[in-house]
Amino acid sequence: MSNSIKIASVVVTFNRLELLKECISSLREQTRKIDEIFIINNSSSDGTEEWLSKQKDLTTITQQNSGGAGGFYTGIKTAYEKGYDWIWVMDDDGLPKNNALEELTKYIDGKVGVLNSIVLSKSNEKELAFGIEDSEEKKHYILFDQIIDKTTINGVNFFNGSLFSRATISKIGFPNPKFYIWGDETEYFLRLKAAGISFKSVVASLYIHPNQNHRYLGKGLFFYRIIQFNSLGVKYFPRNLMAICYLYKEFTFRRLVKTFFYDILGLLFIQKNILFAFLYIKSIFDGILFIKQLNKIKIN
Repeated sequence: MSNSIKIASVVVTFNRLELLKECISSLREQTRKIDEIFIINNSSSDGTEEWLSKQKDLTTITQQNSGGAGGFYTGIKTAYEKGYDWIWVMDDDGLPKNNALEELTKYIDGKVGVLNSIVLSKSNEKELAFGIEDSEEKKHYILFDQIIDKTTINGVNFFNGSLFSRATISKIGFPNPKFYIWGDETEYFLRLKAAGISFKSVVASLYIHPNQNHRYLGKGLFFYRIIQFNSLGVKYFPRNLMAICYLYKEFTFRRLVKTFFYDILGLLFIQKNILFAFLYIKSIFDGILFIKQLNKIKIN
C-alpha cells in the first residue's frame, strides 16, 4: 500500500540555511521515496532563497514571514490542493532517520488520521527532545529507553515528523496562521482530538531534533516542564494559550493558570529575566484581544 499512495513533505524554514540543507538531505535519502518536497521559505535573508533556486527537485514557495503557523498553513494547504494522500510535516531543524517515513507508512490503515515519528534529542539520542504524553496509559516519557519496547505511543509531537492523512485535513482544516508561532501545534492537536481523529507515534520511526532548553520539576500532579523562553516565546505563547483555553474545553482554566504560574516562576528564578517575565504577563492580556480577532476569522 505504501508505494501506491502519494506522499508530500512540507518543511518550513527561516534563516537556518545550514540546518535546512541537512534536513533536505535526510529527506532525499528516505528509503520510502517522497513524491514531492515543498519548502516554505518565510523570507529568509541568509542566502536560503538563492540556494533553493538551484535545487531542481524541490518545490519552493517564498512568502512574507508569517511564523511557523503561517508556513505550515501554506505548505499543508498547497500539498492538499495538489491532491496528495498524506502530508509529512516538519521544521527545518529536524532530521528524520532514512527509514523514518517507511516505518510510518507501515501503520497506514483506514482508521489512523495522524502518524508521528519519535522525536529524539540531537545532543543525546537517549533522550526525547520534547518528552511525549501517552494519552492511553496516562504517562509522560522523557527517555527513549522508557518506550523502546513499545511499537506505538498514543501521543504525538506535532509538526515534528507528523504524517497527516488527506481525510484528516479535510475534516479539521489547515493550521491557523494567526497563531504565528509557539502554540500553533497545540491548537491543531486539540482541534484533531475534538474531531475524534486517531493518532499515534511509531517507535521505529525516529526523528532527530535539537535539544530543548528546559528543566523538569516535581512528580505526579506537580510535574512540570520549565521552558527556557526566547523573545518570540514570551510574545506569542501566553497570548496563544489564552485563545486555546477559550476554544477547547480540554485545555482547562486550571491548566492555564498552572502553566502561567510555572512559566513566570521559571522566567524569574531560573532564566532570571525580569523583562521577559513582564513581556510574558503583557502577552496574557494581549490574549483577550486575540480571542476577539479569532472569533471574526474563518480558516479555509
